[in-house]
Amino acid sequence: MEEAHALIARKNAIELELQEQMTILRTAGVTMDSPLVDPEGFPRSDIDVWAIRLARVKIIEIRNDLNRLMNDIQKALEVVYDPSLAATETSNPTTTTSTEALVTPMSIPFARVDGVSPGSPAAESVRY
Repeated sequence: MEEAHALIARKNAIELELQEQMTILRTAGVTMDSPLVDPEGFPRSDIDVWAIRLARVKIIEIRNDLNRLMNDIQKALEVVYDPSLAATETSNPTTTTSTEALVTPMSIPFARVDGVSPGSPAAESVRY
């Protein structure tokens, strides 16, 4: 229960930090999707592009941290309300089966090559 309270306190601090970064964007009159360049492709002169970029990056990082923390809070609350989950997690560590170990995102084909043009970089890199 104490761990859940500590995680919730951390969540509140992160949400406050997120609001501070969002205030930077609101003050400049931009959103996470607003363009930072004018129609001619030059940086906008009416905003501090550097500060906006930093705020956007920080917001993305904070949102990722918040998502991870929310998952941790969920697990902590599950243990609080169902203590049998804590006993099963410690006694049965998660193991991968042999088929799970063989199937990785890199082993699943994403394209098929029908041919390689002579003289192309792909043709030069294939040397048997």
